[in-house]
Amino acid sequence: MINNRLSRIELFAFSSRPSFMHHSEPYGCWYGVLKLTCGQQICYSDCVLCAGDHGVDLIKWGSFLKGICHCTIEEADDYVRLHGREWNADQLILLKTALDSMFISTGHIPMKSGDGADSYLNPATLITEAVSYYSLLS
Repeated sequence: MINNRLSRIELFAFSSRPSFMHHSEPYGCWYGVLKLTCGQQICYSDCVLCAGDHGVDLIKWGSFLKGICHCTIEEADDYVRLHGREWNADQLILLKTALDSMFISTGHIPMKSGDGADSYLNPATLITEAVSYYSLLS
């Protein structure tokens, strides 16, 4: 994993609670799912993007992810430690949960995963239910 770099960073937005979100997120919110790909490893995390009927500018909201483009997972984790205080809490938790899931799946560190979406998410559902999509790497 040390030599592998993030090959895809994808952010999906949903104008209502997606069918795969089974935990108690409130209705009337916009939801986001972050998908990170590094080598053969894929991980997900999710969060509330904003409340209310107004839309979310996914590119603006996800601009903090530009700093981890082409990073290794270790470099991305370092970037979070250095810059995480500059982001809102949902952005920090979204990225940190995805990175922690990546570390867990590669056996790098023994950590308990957060409430990431990877345990119940059908990737095809992301495309069919998302109303907005932002890809930083492809």
